[in-house]
Amino acid sequence: MSERFDFTHVQVRRARPDDRPRIRQICQQTALRGLPTRLFFEDEEIVSRLFADYYLDYEPESCFVAEVDGQVVGYALACKDTRRYLRVMAWRVVPRLIGRILWKILTLQYRRRSTYRTLWWVLTRSWRELPRESLAAYPAHLHANLDPAVSEMKLVAFKLGMRLADAVITHLRQAGVRGIQGAIAEPEDDENLSLFYRRVYGARVTAVRRFSLWEMFTDKRWYAKMVVIDL
Repeated sequence: MSERFDFTHVQVRRARPDDRPRIRQICQQTALRGLPTRLFFEDEEIVSRLFADYYLDYEPESCFVAEVDGQVVGYALACKDTRRYLRVMAWRVVPRLIGRILWKILTLQYRRRSTYRTLWWVLTRSWRELPRESLAAYPAHLHANLDPAVSEMKLVAFKLGMRLADAVITHLRQAGVRGIQGAIAEPEDDENLSLFYRRVYGARVTAVRRFSLWEMFTDKRWYAKMVVIDL
């Protein structure tokens, strides 16, 4: 897959408005640890609205991209105040998404069993399986992903991921933010992501819960982990 990029010119920069389609595309392509949204939910638009649009619309100054040879191959989208994020999601974003989902159910536009299994998990299990941390101590959070073709190149992915994380952490420190949190999902036989944050940024894992959503679509046991970093 590396023939798609020759890595002659690599930079990490703030996102621009014209990066939006590419950021949303990567978001849809990587929802399940590098696997596409359609594997578990056929309405890909929902995922990018949930995990990309808030940051691009309400906090564009905290959005960064990794660009290789003129093409965006990854992003890190940060939020300085998760409480504000939750308010905006609750009052402006989620109601519209619920309306979209109900309309598609009533008009029989959702046809896959995996879609309904995911919706049932959201309704009955998500609130129990997603760990939480104090928003007073760790008010910021981060959402990041890389193009699947880049993720396959482990060393390159590590370097790009570190540069994106450095850009975000520097930005948050300059803004006076003292702590960042994030929930990550890992299979029981792969702790590379949480290990990366622990070794490079001194992160701590403060809570671990069984994560049954990904278990429904893979043959592995998964865990949701709350990772916090003191800035």
